[in-house]
Amino acid sequence: MRRPRSLLLFVLLLLFCVRIMSLDGFLFDPITGDEYLKPEDLTEWGVRFIIPDSLIEPVTLTSMGNTIYGFFVQGNPDSTVNNAVTVLYFEGKDVNMNRYWVRVEYLWEMGFNVFIFDYQGYGMSEGTPSGEALFSDGRAALAYVKSRTDIDTTKIAYYGFSLGTFIATYVAAERAYPAVLIIESAPASATALLRDSGLLNMTGSYVVDADFDNEARIADVGSPLFMMHGRADGFISFDRHAPLIWDAAVQPKENLWVDGADHDDIPEVLGAVYGEVVIDFIRRHLLD
Repeated sequence: MRRPRSLLLFVLLLLFCVRIMSLDGFLFDPITGDEYLKPEDLTEWGVRFIIPDSLIEPVTLTSMGNTIYGFFVQGNPDSTVNNAVTVLYFEGKDVNMNRYWVRVEYLWEMGFNVFIFDYQGYGMSEGTPSGEALFSDGRAALAYVKSRTDIDTTKIAYYGFSLGTFIATYVAAERAYPAVLIIESAPASATALLRDSGLLNMTGSYVVDADFDNEARIADVGSPLFMMHGRADGFISFDRHAPLIWDAAVQPKENLWVDGADHDDIPEVLGAVYGEVVIDFIRRHLLD
C-alpha cells in the first residue's frame, strides 16, 4: 500500500531534526555553573597546580550583553622565554575552562603569558553557545588582551584547539592578524562535519548560525601557521579534515602530524617534545 506523502515528509523531517540535534551536541557540550579552579574539579584532567596564585588574574568581559569569564596568567618568571609572548587560547567544546587548565599549565611552563576564557553558556559565563556568540566572545577576548599595557601586543599568538580553531581562524582572518597562529585537532568546516555525520548534500549553514569554516578562512590568515593533528584522531578524522585545511593555507606554514595521538592527547603523546616544538616555532617567528 502506498504511504501518504505527508507521512514520508514527516519521517524525513524527523530524521533531519535528529541529525541536527546530534550535530549541535557535537559542536557544543558545556557544563555550566562550575566554580573555577577548585582542586576537586581539576584532578581528573591531570592538572598539577604548578602556577602560583599570584600569577593568576580573574577577568570578566562583556559579549553580546552577557558577562563572560576568563583568566590572565603571567608566564613562568624562570623561563628563558621571559614572558615576551602572550598566548590567546581558544578552548574546545567540552565542559569549561577547568577542562583546559592543564593546557594553560603547559603553556605557562614554556614561559608564555596565557589568556583563556569561557564562551557564552560555558562555566559561569552567561548566555547560550552559538556560532554568533562564540565569534563575539573571540572579539571581546582579543580586545581585552590588546588593551593590556603590561604585555607586548605585537607578540600575541592565537592557539585554537578543536572547536576553538573556528574562533581562532575567524579572529585571525577577520579582526587582527596574530603574530603566529597555532591550531590543533581542527575540523575543516561545519560542512565537513555534516559529511562525517552522513548528511552529504547539506551545508553547514543549515545547522550552524555562523560561518564555521577553517578550510575557507585559513587562506586569509597572513600569519605563520603551525598545525597539529593526531593521525589516530577518532573525533575529527585526520584524513577527512587536516589535509583540507593544510592545502588551503598559505606560506609560511608548518605541521606536525602525530602518530598514535587521538583528538585531545597530543601534548601527552609527545611529552617533552610538545613544549620543544611549540617554543621553537614561536621563538623562530616572534623572538629571533
